[in-house]
Amino acid sequence: MSTYIPLGKIPESPEERQKLLGRVVETEEYLNALELSHIQKKVIEFLISRKGYTKKNIEVNKVYTVKLTDASFDVKADIQLRIDGKILLFIKCVMSSIESWERNSISFCRVVESYQIPYAVVTDGENARMLNVISGELISEGLDTIPAKEEALKLIKDIILTAHPEKKSEKEKRILYAFNAIQCPSNTIS
Repeated sequence: MSTYIPLGKIPESPEERQKLLGRVVETEEYLNALELSHIQKKVIEFLISRKGYTKKNIEVNKVYTVKLTDASFDVKADIQLRIDGKILLFIKCVMSSIESWERNSISFCRVVESYQIPYAVVTDGENARMLNVISGELISEGLDTIPAKEEALKLIKDIILTAHPEKKSEKEKRILYAFNAIQCPSNTIS
């Protein structure tokens, strides 16, 4: 298990320490301005301090309207990482039983955008499971396995973003609809 370093790294000089402290304060102010669950806040702090993402890369609580043949409903993206204008990774924040939310996350990533979001992560803030959305397979476990920004920049260049097959999309939307009906209320930090 790795040690948490609040500045993201050990500073090499007093000037660097000052700069890192400024980033920590800026991140805290940004997070306090949003209405986030405890898990979202923890994950966003991790993405900024340990993985090198900026506020511009992170989308929080984006709402999508999903249309079925006989109904429509709204779903929310807890956290998304946008790289070079495309969403590379979706993060579902849950209180427990992260494995039980994997299928929901895959369905979400397959139908909410005009292309399939390539990767999904389900996390409780401590544990995480990263999935390949196209294959539905588990790629890795642990928050530390979420790609850093530099790796994400390489990944987005190598990935060909494709739409989910139209004839299979209705099934994915129905799965998402079923999960949407059973979601727990979020615990929002005020």
